[in-house]
Formats: sequence, structure tokens, C-alpha cells
Amino acid sequence: MNILFKRADIEDAKRLLEVQKMSFYDDYIEYGECPGYEHSLEDMENIIKKSITYKIIHNDVIVGGIVVRKRENNNYYLGGICIIPEYQNFGIGQRAVMYIEKDNLDAICWELETPFNRYRNHHFYEKMGYKKIGEYRHSDKLVLFKFKKIV
Repeated sequence: MNILFKRADIEDAKRLLEVQKMSFYDDYIEYGECPGYEHSLEDMENIIKKSITYKIIHNDVIVGGIVVRKRENNNYYLGGICIIPEYQNFGIGQRAVMYIEKDNLDAICWELETPFNRYRNHHFYEKMGYKKIGEYRHSDKLVLFKFKKIV
């Protein structure tokens, strides 16, 4: 599958918002909340302006997105990888993680959070070298697991 990763710009905000809503719909339904699902167009534009935001492209169509935040001391936070459901399970997520790590070579540490019962996510991130380092209660319905990878 021919996949490209490119930096997103403001013109991509509407499509990236659509992609997030398709990708995180199930989480929103299950938990009654999901930050990635609840963003507005203005939120997405601000994310693109303030974060390292990538678009995942197949045949000139944006099918996914990645949000990365650089923190102090070359620590990075993977705010999310979202891929629309019909493009999941084709290895795009694995390629996305490898791409962002190569595009941000100064990183010494990567961190992320994912819901406690998203076992596929846990397995995926562990396969990519992340280790669970903790958890916390985000709300009455949602516990998030924290993962970390030292580069």
C-alpha cells in the first residue's frame, strides 16, 4: 500500500478533524467522552499551529493523522495516531511510529497514553518498544495507561 507522511498545514484541518472523528468514534460511544473525538475545527487548527502534526496520505486522500508535541529536554509526547477504520490493520501505524521517530531524531524519550482496555493499542505500542509506566483515572468511566519509550 502506497502511504505518504507529510506535515499538515491549516488547509488540512477540516479533513484531519473528519479523520479523528471516524477514528475515535467507538471510544466516544464507549466512554461518553474522547478528546480526539470532541475537537472543534478551531481546536484542530490550533493543534496544527502548536504541535508537530502529520497527515497520512493514500492515493492523494488523507486517511490518518499524527500529533506530536516536543517537550523540554528532547522528550516527546505522541498525542495520537489516528487512522480511519477501513485503513487499519495494514501496518500503517507501525510505519507511522517509525516515520516520526526518524523525523524527530533529537528525541531521547517518547511518551503516550491510551485507554486501559484498548488491548490492541497496548500490544501495538509494546511491539514498537514502549513500556507501560503507570495509569491514572481520567474520569468515572476512563482509566488511561501511560507508556514510555527511551530511544
